Amino acid sequence: MISADTKVYGIIGNPVSHSLSPILQNTLAKEMNINMSYSAFHVTENIKEAIKGAFALDIKGFNVTIPYKKDMLDIVTDIDDRARKIGAINTLIKTENGYKGYNTDIIGLGMSLYNNNLSIKSKDVIILGAGGAAKAVLYLAIEEGVKSITLVNRNISKADELKADVGIKDISVIALDDLKSNINLLDKDNYFVFQTTNVGMHPDVEDCIIEDEVFYEKCDSGIDLIYTPFETAFIKKMKSKGKVCINGLDMLILQGVASFEIWNNVKVDKDIIEKVKVLLTEKLRERMQ
Repeated sequence: MISADTKVYGIIGNPVSHSLSPILQNTLAKEMNINMSYSAFHVTENIKEAIKGAFALDIKGFNVTIPYKKDMLDIVTDIDDRARKIGAINTLIKTENGYKGYNTDIIGLGMSLYNNNLSIKSKDVIILGAGGAAKAVLYLAIEEGVKSITLVNRNISKADELKADVGIKDISVIALDDLKSNINLLDKDNYFVFQTTNVGMHPDVEDCIIEDEVFYEKCDSGIDLIYTPFETAFIKKMKSKGKVCINGLDMLILQGVASFEIWNNVKVDKDIIEKVKVLLTEKLRERMQ
């Protein structure tokens, strides 16, 4: 029950009406018997003033979503090393002098692979896309010690910018159209592939970023960060070749769990995480009907 002692948290972004985070975080609070309330805050402008007001109102923390993850770098008073390297913040916790920023996207991604018995250590990795999600993937790949990294994107200059951001020269960059016309630009046979674009997301569920069957023969496992639908055309093509491929729902949940753990200095049990997954799966199925 909400009282004067209830600690307030939320997600801040534009838009946020579709966000599953309030369901996720309030369920975690209930299951962990923690007196907190979590809401969505739709901020269309003046994000710096919004955060200043939130601090004055004693809002204890936030998740941050599009388009403000980079803006937070210039707003927080302290920043975690990992978030600084990635150049994006998705979690804020209130401190004495302001908010400290973290990036739990990379934590959620790493844990989703681990929980599904997948590993990218010493693997040849392909990253499809060059946006914010691709950047988190790229840093995870570097942390995990992959064998090689290939960035594939429609706009090759954007992929080059991402490569320059991390400062590692031996990352291959391929334009998506070039790869489609010559799949043999990929010279290995056991790639782990990260699909980080929105191609194939509901309602455009028939779309697939790469149609060529040979591409999927060259991959041995992967993850499509989309979770609506649960099984994208990309995942279906991977599975048709006998390859393991998961969706992004675990990442969504686990990045939220990581934020919850930072805010409350707790560890969430696996059975509670599974309960949250069942609930969110039901909500997503309702939305896609």
